[in-house]
Amino acid sequence: MTGRIRDEAIRAVRERASLSEVVSDVVALRRRGRSAVGLCPFHAEKTPSFTVSEERGFFHCFGCGEHGDVFAFLMKAQALTFPEAVRRVAERFGVPLPEEAGEPARRREPLAAVNAVAAAFFQAELRGPGGGRARAYLRERGLSEEAIERFGLGWAPGAGEALARHLRTKGLPLEDALTAGLVMRRDRPDGAGGVLDRFRDRVVFPITDASGKTIAFGGRILPGRPASGDPPPKYLNSAESPVFRKGHTLYGLALARDAIRKADRAVVVEGYLDVIALAQAGIGEVVAPLGTALTAEQLRLLRRFTETVIACFDGDLAGRRAAARSFPVFLEAGLWGRGAFLPAGEDPDTFVRAQGRAALERLLASAEPLVEAFVGELAGAKRDAVGRHAEAAREVARLLKRVREPHEFDLLVRLAAERLGVREETLRSEGAPGTAPVAAPDEAHALDAEATLVELMAEDATVAERVAACGIIAEFQHPEWRRAAEALAQRDETEREARLEALPRDIRERVVRRLLEERPDVERERALADCIARIRRRGARGEERRVRDEIRAAQARGDSEAVEAAMRRLKQLMDETQAEKLAHRSPP
Repeated sequence: MTGRIRDEAIRAVRERASLSEVVSDVVALRRRGRSAVGLCPFHAEKTPSFTVSEERGFFHCFGCGEHGDVFAFLMKAQALTFPEAVRRVAERFGVPLPEEAGEPARRREPLAAVNAVAAAFFQAELRGPGGGRARAYLRERGLSEEAIERFGLGWAPGAGEALARHLRTKGLPLEDALTAGLVMRRDRPDGAGGVLDRFRDRVVFPITDASGKTIAFGGRILPGRPASGDPPPKYLNSAESPVFRKGHTLYGLALARDAIRKADRAVVVEGYLDVIALAQAGIGEVVAPLGTALTAEQLRLLRRFTETVIACFDGDLAGRRAAARSFPVFLEAGLWGRGAFLPAGEDPDTFVRAQGRAALERLLASAEPLVEAFVGELAGAKRDAVGRHAEAAREVARLLKRVREPHEFDLLVRLAAERLGVREETLRSEGAPGTAPVAAPDEAHALDAEATLVELMAEDATVAERVAACGIIAEFQHPEWRRAAEALAQRDETEREARLEALPRDIRERVVRRLLEERPDVERERALADCIARIRRRGARGEERRVRDEIRAAQARGDSEAVEAAMRRLKQLMDETQAEKLAHRSPP
């Protein structure tokens, strides 16, 4: 029985594991100094930029920015969760792994078993005599036997308790089937209770997690099915359970993940049959949400494999509006996103079957950035609608606060300013509190010193403690670096990878280069003292300017006492600055 893995056990596994050995299963490494390099497994490259530091216990790609420890590598390379990665490494290196068996683990294991038995039952029913109508329907939809087998399609018989009876014969508790959403309770007229299969007379599509384990099912009613009373829903999904959350799951991801990595893109379509049709046509990097709009959680799941995500939409006005609504969701997940718009009346399934793969590839190649649909929808058709554009500008400003990449920020600002008829400067000032003001020439060195201090803090936990203790973080002016410094000051040495991962990419890469260079301690001490001195000199210069302004103001109103007091304060500041300069220049 699995449960929560204790922190001390995780540390023991990390210390025992050989990162180079694990990475070498995927990457051909060669030594370079005290590190090893190879071609990055997470993006296509011809010149090695993927570095492994066994001594430091991390990998880093200077091409795509991927970074982490041995667990992070397996999570990215094999789409594992963190506990799965820890268990995999522990097993490989023979580290005992005591766990705390928790209630969630006790609830998940039986559900995995009952779902696996149900999947095999549905598949057998499709192949059996009762699955004839379903097989004919799937052939009409153009599905090959290979595709049916690969995606594990099945058939749920119309008899009300067929699955429930099968589960009983396998000795599986119906309570587990109830929790998994495979059966439902029903009340009979005679007062006796019982259960009813949730999926009846439907083609069944197994839904798996990213590792390929069946966690739920989707069912489609057959066309032309006679029905009495209210017609049943065309599609039906399992109810949510401890192993299945609809908004966190993507159909087809387990089969698509290798293709996504290879193509460095993911294509998002609407339904199960769209996924299977594209995969059958040779576009394997395809997934679908489960009957709802894409969620940020689903997109974050995709982002583990690629940052190029193309979503397919109808080419009509409703499709354009759906694309516009999706952009903030993409942005929340840290993705920019593109939209491919299908001809009227087509969906990916019918389009690829009628036009072929080449035509769909051309459509995907012409996919538009979702930001254009978003801004276009905000602007509307009436460019002179001042009130509409003012509200649209405010919406863009709210969205800009969530943009972290500078080039994406600039693109959204320029596009919105052009379409909405507002000044770029207005959008930048209202929408980007996380960006630093342009530094005056005499402050540029101090801003660079802030970045270097963050590097030093990430490199050495004792430096982080000293920087926090001296109070210099309060004098940071760049908000991004200040947030990073404050976070580093609160964490301990055991969280080195978490600290590095939380840094902005440009600073993280500077930190990694510094770690790999193995600079002498004396150089680190010199850099630390120099950075603190620069930031304090900037603060002193700012205080001097403020006092000079006080002197001018006091002179203007004829207040001689205030002038004299301010002059004394100015002299004190200048003396302190000069003394600090001399002290900093003195040899250690």
